[in-house]
Amino acid sequence: MTKFEGSILGIGNPLLDISANVGQDLLDKYDVKLDSAILAEEKHQPLFKELVDKYNPKYIAGGATQNTIRVAQWMMPKPPNQTAYM
Repeated sequence: MTKFEGSILGIGNPLLDISANVGQDLLDKYDVKLDSAILAEEKHQPLFKELVDKYNPKYIAGGATQNTIRVAQWMMPKPPNQTAYM
């Protein structure tokens, strides 16, 4: 395997995942299916406040480019800060 020396810059669209443990009733209320991703529509807007008020959601930054850069940083030898994301 060839040794890589240098830096990696990733440019992409960031995403924000919102994760919470909820019941089937909340999924049905907002027409959300298990194990799926959606682009939020107007009908989903009240869901965000409901999640914060009742379910203590976790916010996870992501997107394909950002996740790839994270893995690349993890795999690259030291020193740190050899990767960047825009």
